[in-house]
Order: sequence, then C-alpha cells, then structure tokens
Amino acid sequence: MPINPSNDPKIKAMKGVNLFHYSQSNCAMRIRIALEEKGIPWTSQYINLDTQDNLTDEYFEIHPHGLVPAIVHEGVIVYESSDILRYLEEKFPEPSLIPAKDSEREEMEEWLEMTRDLHVKVIKVWVYGKERYRSKTKESMGAYIEKQPNQELIDFHKMTLEDGHIPQDKIDEADRRLHELFARIETNLGKHKWIVSDTMTLADIAWIPNYTLLNYNNFPFDQYPRALDWIERFTSRPSYEKGVTQWFDYVPA
Repeated sequence: MPINPSNDPKIKAMKGVNLFHYSQSNCAMRIRIALEEKGIPWTSQYINLDTQDNLTDEYFEIHPHGLVPAIVHEGVIVYESSDILRYLEEKFPEPSLIPAKDSEREEMEEWLEMTRDLHVKVIKVWVYGKERYRSKTKESMGAYIEKQPNQELIDFHKMTLEDGHIPQDKIDEADRRLHELFARIETNLGKHKWIVSDTMTLADIAWIPNYTLLNYNNFPFDQYPRALDWIERFTSRPSYEKGVTQWFDYVPA
C-alpha cells in the first residue's frame, strides 16, 4: 500500500482525515464518496489543478507523483485512490463495503486494480482526446519532468502537447476498451444489484466517478440500460450529492 513516510512536523501534526483533492478529479471523487458513505469526518485540503498547485515541492512531499487524491490520517500519508479506499476500509470497517463471498471479493479487487491500470491509458486518453485538453504547458513540462518519476505520465502529457494532440487511433482504442468495460458491468448487473454483489462495494464506489467524467464528455451510456439503472440509483445517494455534485463546479475562494 503506497504510504509516504514523512518527518515534516506539519504533516505529522495533522489530525483526523485530511483529503488532498480536486473538484473534478474522478480519482478524488471516489474518496469523497467513500468518506461520506462511511460517515467519516474529513478536512478538505484543496489542490487546484487548474493553477497547478499539485506541482509544488510541498505537494510532491505528500504525493510523490504530484497527483490527487492523497490523504493524511493522523500524520500518515496514503496515496493512490484504490489504496486509499482499502486503507479507509481497514481503519473504518463499519459500514463494510467489502462483499461477503471470496469470489466477489476477488472480483472487487480486480475492479479496484483496473482503476489504477487503466486510468492513464484509457480514461485520460479518452477524456483528454475528446476535449483536446492540455493540463501542462510547454514551459511547465521541464519542471514537471524533473519532479515526476512516473514515465507513463510524462509520456502522456508530452503527447497532449504535440501538434497533433492525442492520435485518433489511441482515442479509438480507449473507446473500445471503455465499451468492453461497460458491457462487462452491464452483464454483471444482470446477475447482481451492484457490480460484484447484491450489496454496494468498493467496486461501485471506484467506478461511478468514471461514469461522471465520461458522461460529461457524452459517452453513449444509453447502450447499457442496466448500467443506467445502476447509475441512477447511485447518483441519487446522499454520498454522491455530497461527494460529487456539490464539488463538481467548486471554485476556490
């Protein structure tokens, strides 16, 4: 589990759960939802990606890749959204978001791992490709490369700055993978009320923010009626309202 040790007295003195997050980050959304589902009090430490607050030396001391989210819980840093979800489940086990059956737990873990494995090559490629969005500038890339140890992220942001932006074949491949994933969700929802079980689990919390981000860019969810029912049930929950809707258009003071 990615735990970033720190001797910084300011970090070690932080009490409770402090969430370093950005309003429209799908990775941060899943942590806000989980905190609300579990009723865990938390303190917002807002990292404005629009002004590249995540690229400061201070923030790289918290998240070694300069990404959101990260949490500091009683002075302990945990980063990577899937691992934060596991950490919160371990430290705050009630109400449980883990299915009872071994087979369901194994599949839940698979969905959690996919949030990490597919985030850059599928989710970011599709969203940035559709929006032709660049989160870095040619001027800022030099400093970013110096700080960033993750070559996949460096290569991705270099690609978005190229004259042709993200190549269409990469966007098409990401689109194909997304349809495979939501077809699998559609099939699973024919067997269970939720993605891996008849009770909501971390798999649902991990994947509903991907709907939010993709829907904002007009992904054709109407092809997946069971998934649309799942989406409607989840987005009507108070945790989604507090963890996503209330933050989506947040403007820092």
